[in-house]
Amino acid sequence: TLFNPNKTVVKMFVVVYDLRGMPANHQTFLRQRTFSVPVKQEMKRSINKENVQHTAQLLRYLIHLRFQSSKSGKIYLHRDVRLLFSRKSMEVDSGAAYELKSYTESPTNPQFSPRC
Repeated sequence: TLFNPNKTVVKMFVVVYDLRGMPANHQTFLRQRTFSVPVKQEMKRSINKENVQHTAQLLRYLIHLRFQSSKSGKIYLHRDVRLLFSRKSMEVDSGAAYELKSYTESPTNPQFSPRC
């Protein structure tokens, strides 16, 4: 949970993960990116759909978690939790409705790497 100086909640991160397949003495990471995306986008014929999606998305929050397993196979949150959050204000004056969409990613090949 991310709090502001007034001790009120700014953002609560819920990162769903399954690390049951992680072997002993290995490590990995998870990264969740949260974007603010317009709810309804109007498409013009002269603009490519992919270009509109990339320009309309604004990264709001990012959390990076590192995990490692012990010799006995127990999984721990390793080192630090890294947070990134945007200082840009959302364009409330435009009247456009925005929603937050989160995407969680992790390494795929290899999913887990041996601890050094």
